[in-house]
Amino acid sequence: MYFFPFIYFCGLTYYFWQKNKCFDLAVFISTLFSITSFCCIIMVLSGHLSGSGVLADGWKPEFGFIPTILYCGLVTLTILPFSFIRPNMLENIGNVHRITMYLFTAFIIIQGLLVYYLVGGFLADLLNGDFKALKHAGYTGDLTPADVKMLTMPAPIQILYFLRSMTLLGIPLFFYYSCVEKRSLWLSLPLLFISVSPVLRGVLSADRTEIIHYGLMFLFCVVFFQSLITKKVRNFILTASVPVVAIGLAYVFAVSESRFENEEEGTGGSILEYAGQSYVNFCYFYDNHNPELYYIERELPISSYFILKSQYVDTKEERTAKEGFFIGVFASHVGAWLLDTGVIGCSLISAFFALICCLVVKRYNRTEFDIAEVLLIFVLGAVPTFGIFYYRYYSIGTASIYVAAIPLYLFSNFLFIWKEKE
Repeated sequence: MYFFPFIYFCGLTYYFWQKNKCFDLAVFISTLFSITSFCCIIMVLSGHLSGSGVLADGWKPEFGFIPTILYCGLVTLTILPFSFIRPNMLENIGNVHRITMYLFTAFIIIQGLLVYYLVGGFLADLLNGDFKALKHAGYTGDLTPADVKMLTMPAPIQILYFLRSMTLLGIPLFFYYSCVEKRSLWLSLPLLFISVSPVLRGVLSADRTEIIHYGLMFLFCVVFFQSLITKKVRNFILTASVPVVAIGLAYVFAVSESRFENEEEGTGGSILEYAGQSYVNFCYFYDNHNPELYYIERELPISSYFILKSQYVDTKEERTAKEGFFIGVFASHVGAWLLDTGVIGCSLISAFFALICCLVVKRYNRTEFDIAEVLLIFVLGAVPTFGIFYYRYYSIGTASIYVAAIPLYLFSNFLFIWKEKE
């Protein structure tokens, strides 16, 4: 059965391609799942099922029919709403409340500069650092040097730093200002510059997922804005992407080499596990999860923080002990929901997510969006896009991006309704 997800997602990619006759968001996301499913096949055939990233050590994977269909079906459900967007037909992106968007843009630029200030002084130390030790320190809960420095600053500064995930919205805002409003690149580049700040913070703990998340969401915007990208912006992206991608790949391989050079599977096998383990671990969760255990800290991190006084990271060790296996592995976004809420809960969350996405997209073949809608589509799109690894918004810090996108969306739509009534 481990061949089935690859065949299925390749077929799904072809279906979405034929449906809209363009490389749209659904094709992009489905392609990612095709790639990770292919890596899973190679991983199984090459015997890399007992490494540090896969739970199958000592377990003979059955890849049953039910978990396989559940995995493919629920992933498809979360991708489907994005097939309603046809980027090749996009003609314009409006801005209902221009002043509000300017103020928000200034706010995240200040956030990004703060992160650069806190992180920048320690990046040079990484050149001689031990990535394996840095990652281990992160797993054990040690603070990064930037976090320690941040705790010495006034409370408002600490809050800005804590909400740093909002700066990722600089990616779609860069495309909007440079491609739609056609502002000078010199004026819009600061948005691209500050959007990288969460990646730099992740580098201090030898994290690879932040840089991969950034790359995937940048491509997400390229796909969405494809019909609006000007020749100047396209040439800039093509020119700048060469050194940036080279540095990013070098960093990922350096971290992998440092962390896994002494592992039995080696660096190559570990990278393969990194890319292909989600389906395997999803099946493992399905077979071994205790159905009497339920948690909502990952799905409702902000509510859990203020009501239950705990987050996913606070309960991870306790849950690992109760489950009998390490829960902090990649099992896709639907795998995270499965482990937290069971089959029924996972199915309901997937359906609810698809419904929310449909309400935001509104209708098929739209030729115009508001920038506030685009920002929320970007935030929602990260769930299945980065879902090849895990559910992205698992903590109050990562979910803080909702705090920005949802109010902006509601505000813009309120003004739309108000104007229509007039």
